[in-house]
Amino acid sequence: MKSLLIISLAAVLVLACQTNTSNLGLDPTDRLQTNSSEDWDNWQLSLEGESGRFRTYSSEDWDNWSYDLDGETGRIRTNSAEDWDNWELDNGLFTIRTSYSSDWDSWEIRGNGLLIKVKTSSPNDWDSWRVSGDFNATFRTSSSEDWDHWELQGDWAALDASTKAAILFIPVFTSSIYIQGVHL
Repeated sequence: MKSLLIISLAAVLVLACQTNTSNLGLDPTDRLQTNSSEDWDNWQLSLEGESGRFRTYSSEDWDNWSYDLDGETGRIRTNSAEDWDNWELDNGLFTIRTSYSSDWDSWEIRGNGLLIKVKTSSPNDWDSWRVSGDFNATFRTSSSEDWDHWELQGDWAALDASTKAAILFIPVFTSSIYIQGVHL
């Protein structure tokens, strides 16, 4: 009898500790990933049944990006060449800035009357990010340092396309630069 109880308890613990997305409250369809393996210029988004994309204007032009989300298109670009601390979305509708110069662990997004902060869950660990302020969410890599596959969690339907683009641009950009060694 004790053996059966121990085996049953062990089975319950094993199932409870599995780290699949359903145990974490993540919708397995909410994903951000490169178009193909390590194609850092082209990203696909699947979010709450909608699809979208991010891409550089030309190959490896890290200063200029376009997005297409929820049927809207727009542009994200640096304020000046290779000033990767200061970005604007749609000619200043939103500003996307690092909280501290050359520190890509912490970002602030301002626009449409919103202040949104995006930070890594722990310093220098780009696998997991927290979104706070006027919107709360998380995103993380599917597995450690797999920066071309992200899982998203949050009430993304509450946001318009430009706000989603501003937030999701951060893992797109930091992954694209960091993985290629073009980081600070």
